[in-house]
Amino acid sequence: MFSRSKKKKVYVIDIFGVIEAASSSISLSKKNTDMQKVIKTLHKIAVKDREETVGVIIHLNTPGGTTGTSEETAMMIEKVRSKGIPVVASIADICCSGGYWIASACDYIFANRTSMTGSIGVIMQLPNLNGLSDKLGVKQVTVKAGRMKDLGNPFRELTEEEREFLQEHAEETHEIFKEAVRSNRREIPSDVPEIFDGRPFSADFALHNHLIDEIGTFYDALDYLLEKAGVEEKDIKLQYNAEKKGLLSRLFSLEAGSFLVDWQQIGILGRNGIGGLFNGGAAGKNSFF
Repeated sequence: MFSRSKKKKVYVIDIFGVIEAASSSISLSKKNTDMQKVIKTLHKIAVKDREETVGVIIHLNTPGGTTGTSEETAMMIEKVRSKGIPVVASIADICCSGGYWIASACDYIFANRTSMTGSIGVIMQLPNLNGLSDKLGVKQVTVKAGRMKDLGNPFRELTEEEREFLQEHAEETHEIFKEAVRSNRREIPSDVPEIFDGRPFSADFALHNHLIDEIGTFYDALDYLLEKAGVEEKDIKLQYNAEKKGLLSRLFSLEAGSFLVDWQQIGILGRNGIGGLFNGGAAGKNSFF
């Protein structure tokens, strides 16, 4: 009987689609990564698998998402790094807003040349259905305790007090975002104000201004990580976090997806563009980039 030494692991963690905390087997955002699984995987690497782990690649293709989940993921990456495990980011097509916050927490960032990144800003867009509801004869009755409890109610105009409150909240969140990026990427020039005004950047601009470290593919990122760890690819096992669904789960997801529309994703990728969404509604106040 032959003994075979156990291979070390390189974790490949995909973060695709909109970044959000909520997940469900019947989630409308079928193409979005389950961020709770990402956070749990990073925790597992830092606490249980650190002896077996050579490094981690964070593979990103995301327009951004909720502030809290983006920040929590970045903090978990920092925890993994604190255990001496290198973490490298690889940007596919797009890595903006909350996605860039996550990438900036890594040791090193690769990006495809035609990718887009940055968009370090916060935006809020609240629908106003007041005129439409009048035309349709639809009325909403609100019963509340607390003057601002129905903040973001789409059936009425925002008050000036509410608008000022939301603007202050957006600016406060933006400052936290900027502070995190400056701390993670200390070579970003201080004399280029457009870096922090919310606009996205090409990979060449990002490289020139130290938002990323190198133009390269996912496999360039893997080669860099292996070289840094001093191991060869034949001696490691790639451990992916991609969810493997059974036949029934896939069928159920297809059935749900054929009847329901993912309005949140349409909003972020369609109407609002790549900057993401900072959304505070009366039903559930979620902050988005």
